[in-house]
Amino acid sequence: MKKRYRVVFTERAKRDFDSSFEWGRREWGDAAARRWYREIKAQILISLSTSPLGHPLAPETEEHGGEVRHMIISRYRVLFEVEGKTVRVMHLRGSYVGPESGNLGVDE
Repeated sequence: MKKRYRVVFTERAKRDFDSSFEWGRREWGDAAARRWYREIKAQILISLSTSPLGHPLAPETEEHGGEVRHMIISRYRVLFEVEGKTVRVMHLRGSYVGPESGNLGVDE
């Protein structure tokens, strides 16, 4: 049986998702934005709860000082770190995630 990891989202990651969702509502409408939100969250949870170490190190690893990995989903990059059996999603980067998209938000 595969090792299971607990996936948690930082406040920064939650804001990134909310910001992208609001952009999607404006661009695609409420129903499509809700579908996107459910689908991307499901993909993240499925992949990161079973095989987070299968994703490559992100270029941000050097600036963070610890191992930051990334997962690519469509036009989005999900930045996360693994500590024991916990995966901490730190950031969502994509076409629109809000004005503060440069900070990893590791202090939150």
